This record gives sequence, C-alpha cells and structure tokens, in this order.
Amino acid sequence: MANDDATTRSKHSELDNTNDAPIVISSSGEDSHLLTGKKLSIAFAAMLLALLLTALDQTILSTALPRIASDFNAFSQQGWVAASFVLTQTTFILFFSQVLRLYPAKYVLIVSVVIFEIGSALCGAAQDVNILIGGRALSGVGAAGILTGILQVMAQATRLEDRPTLFSLFESVFAFASIIGPLIGGALTDHASWRWCFYINLPIGGVSIIAIVLLVDAPPPLGSEDYDRSFKAMFWSTAALDWIGTLLSLGAVTSLVLGLQWGGNEKAWNSADVIVCLVLAPVLTAVFIFWEHYMGDRAMVPLAIFKSFSIYSICFFAIFNRFIYLIFTYYIPIYYQAGRHHSATKSGVDLLPLMLSVVISIVVSGQLVGRYGRYWPYLVGGPVIGAVGSGLMYTVTALPSNAAVIGYQILVGICIGTTLQNILFAMQAEFDDTPKLISQATGMVNFCQFLGGTIGLAIAETTFSSELLRNLRKYAPDAPFETILQSPLSIYSAAVPDALVPNVVHAYVKSLSIVYIIGVPASVLSLIFALCISNINIKKKPETEIENHVPHGDNVASEGPQTSNEQHPMAEKIHSP
Repeated sequence: MANDDATTRSKHSELDNTNDAPIVISSSGEDSHLLTGKKLSIAFAAMLLALLLTALDQTILSTALPRIASDFNAFSQQGWVAASFVLTQTTFILFFSQVLRLYPAKYVLIVSVVIFEIGSALCGAAQDVNILIGGRALSGVGAAGILTGILQVMAQATRLEDRPTLFSLFESVFAFASIIGPLIGGALTDHASWRWCFYINLPIGGVSIIAIVLLVDAPPPLGSEDYDRSFKAMFWSTAALDWIGTLLSLGAVTSLVLGLQWGGNEKAWNSADVIVCLVLAPVLTAVFIFWEHYMGDRAMVPLAIFKSFSIYSICFFAIFNRFIYLIFTYYIPIYYQAGRHHSATKSGVDLLPLMLSVVISIVVSGQLVGRYGRYWPYLVGGPVIGAVGSGLMYTVTALPSNAAVIGYQILVGICIGTTLQNILFAMQAEFDDTPKLISQATGMVNFCQFLGGTIGLAIAETTFSSELLRNLRKYAPDAPFETILQSPLSIYSAAVPDALVPNVVHAYVKSLSIVYIIGVPASVLSLIFALCISNINIKKKPETEIENHVPHGDNVASEGPQTSNEQHPMAEKIHSP
C-alpha cells in the first residue's frame, strides 16, 4: 500500500515512488497551456483527424490489396505492403517517445503528419511494388509520431481526471476506421483507382496540420523546463538520441514477425530461415536490453520506467489486449465469407456488432471512469467477458443462428472496448508524479499493443493455415487445395464442385474455431496481469488543486516548496489484492 502522506518538494524534484500525493499548488497558478471548452473541442477534433489518417491506413487496404498485387504482378510481396507499415510504426513508437522528451509535442505532431503525407504520396504515385513498400514503411514512421504526439498533447494540455472521456473518443476513431475503412477501400478500388486509397490522405492531413498549428500550444516537454534550448544544445541532444536502440528494436521485431509468419505457412518450422529468425529475435532483444541499460537516462526505453510489477503487468496486459482485438477483427469476416457465402463488403457489415459494441463500451467506460475515478474494475471485468465470448465463438458452426453470432461478437466487443483505452490511461496515471517519463511510458504501452497485435495476427495466420490444410485433407481430400487456400470466396466458384462445397465449408469453419479459441487463454492471461495492476483513484479532490506535472512556462510556481492547508492526495494508489 502506498504512503498516503503528501511530501512537498521543490518544483523540479520528482516524488518518491512510495508517495502518492503530487505537489499541489494554488489555482491562481493555473496553467495557460491547458485546453478547455471550445478550444479543447476544436483542437482535439484536429488531432482526431490526424489519428483517423493512421487508423484508416491500416484498414482501407484490406479490400484493395488483391488489385494492387495484380497490377504489379507481385502476389508474393503483397503481405509486405501491409507488414512494412506495421513494423515501422511499432518500432518508431518508442523512438518518438524519446524525441518527445526534447521537443514540444505540437512540433513532433506536425512533422509526423508531414512524414505520413510524404509516404502516402509515394504510395499513390508508385510505379513499382518496392517503392510502394518503401512508402508504406515511411507512412508507418509518421503514424508512430502521430500516435505518440497526440497522447503527449493529451497528457500535457488536459487534466488527469478529464482524460477518460478524451481517451474514449481516441479509441473510437480506431473502431470507426475499422468499420468504414474496408468499405471506402473497396469503393475507391472499384470505381476510381486503388491509388486514391493513399491520395485521400493528403487533403485530410493538410486540414489537420492547419488546425494543429493554429489551435495547439507548444509548451516545453514535461519535466524539461530547465533544458538548454539553444540550437547547438538541441542539435547535440538530437544526435545523442538512442539511434542504435531504434535499430536493435526494429531488427528484433522484424525477425520475430518474419519467423512467426513463415513458420508452418510459407516455410517449414525447421527450415533454416525460420530458425535463424526465431533465434535472432531473442538475441537482438537481449542486446537491446543491455544497450538500454548502458544508455541510462538517454535510452529509448529508460529502465526507470519499470519501477514496479504493476508496470510490467500493464505492458503484458496491453500485448494480450490488442492480440484479442485484431484476431477477431480479421477472422470474423472470413467466417462470413467462407461459412455463409457473403461478399467482402457484406462481411464488413456483418462485423458491425463487434465494432459498435467496442465503440459503445469505450464511450460508456470512459464516462464512468471520468465520473468515479476508477478504471481498474474494467481491466479485471473485461477479460472475463472476453473469455466467455471467445469460448462461445469456438462453438460457431456453418449455419448457427445469426442472433447467436451477433451476441458472441458483442461479448468480445465489450471486452475490447472496456480495456483498450483504460490500459493506456493506467500507465499515465502511474507516472502522474514523474512527468518527464510520461511520453516514454505511454509509448511503451503503445509499443506493446502494436507488438501484441502483430504477434497475434502472425500466430493466428499460422494456426489457421495449418488447421485448414489438415481439415481439408480430413473432410475434403478431393478439393483443389491451392485454390481454396488463396481465398475463401473460391469455395463457391467453379473450381470447387458443388458436391464438395459443404465439406470445404466445414473444414474452413472448423479451422476458424481454433483461431477463436486462442482468445480464451489470451483473456485469462489478461485477467491475471490485470489483478497485478495498481488500483488508482484519479478522481480530482479539491478544486483548488491542479497537477504539478503540466509545465507552466513563465508562470511556474515560486522556487520554494509549495504547501496546502489540507494535503489531500491527488490520486489514491491502492494495489489490487
């Protein structure tokens, strides 16, 4: 149990990890950089517009990839069109979290949107698949900066107790993009050109940049008010960033993803390529950890972040949380296409129960956390509901009641919606008393989420491919395997005799059930880690208190220690049983 006695200190000191009460100051020093009212609404709308760019970019290509691969005659490389974006986004989330300790979040956000726009323009104009892949990788870099930049602005320009509502909108953008992305991608590909899937980002990004420039302030990064900000000092500080750590993390993540995607799918598990990748990944991870320890405070991931077991639990929870989300987002449409002969567009509509339940759960849980100050119950309750929903999805056959499948999707969606945003908020609450680490701590959660999603999809793809091949041999040995493995829609084409269709459908649905059941152990592990996360009450106490971690520019509180007649803690930390 954390100590409840507030200890006042000077304005530049950090609180001890056992002290729950941040420094409190009089409301007369209220920070000019806090966004409230109409300005907050407009500025946050501009940031959500930038976020929509990255969220759409992850879903809009799902219906356009076959046409892109056909135009470039590069079916063997189409996977890298999607993977290159995810790999660079995952890795550079940590890098931008480090950059945000030096530069104001506003400028990082603007530069990131520009990088994303350049990548989109390259993709739209690409005349070669390698240029397209390179453009996607560059867009992934920009997407990482956009995500971390927005989170930093939220941490710096909003009050802690106001963030649950903002986080609910933040995550709702991702869910909304998952709904409309495939529909927009299909419409543009069919009626215009797949290149417009990338060109559409340019005007949206331009509007977002203008709004951010006009509406968002640029205070110094959290905890850096006394840094030397001369050009020479900033140049050498930038040069001293953890560039080697970035390369090591990129190599480790790439090796892991390649090994998981190849193993049992494109290559045998005992092939030299798979073995090298799966051995190289932990080796590079170990080297990365030793390097980060050597770099100390200059590390991309300062080891000071991992100050308690609660932090480790948050990171592992984030991995399994995104793991569950992407498995069902990608593999429920396949059920409808293969099991019910729905088109790609209609299967997107069939996914609405999942996505709408995610959005509603995000909004409702965000409002409740903002009102009562507790997010821990949702982190514990969500995985329980998710385990039930995943188990019920395992029971789905080719022709169950559609109402039953909708109900199962809603259960999984509630699990995702009540946890997706709150785990990010949990990490920021942990570091409310150590502001200079907030950007990198939040970046670590984002890294774990995207890493979990990447690993989850790789595991699901390998599991599904191996199970489908096994079930086809068992239930439809005379079916054309190569054709069926390429697309679920081929089941209902002339390539598969009508007499074999029921058996092939059974093999597909049986294989999908194994993918869905992965959600049960993932939910159980999420629950175990949730029980180890600190239970923090973030409900603001007296109105005269404001958080000291938001930089005050010229209005920084006086040099002497601040006191309050009533030393109420801003956040009551209670470790869960």
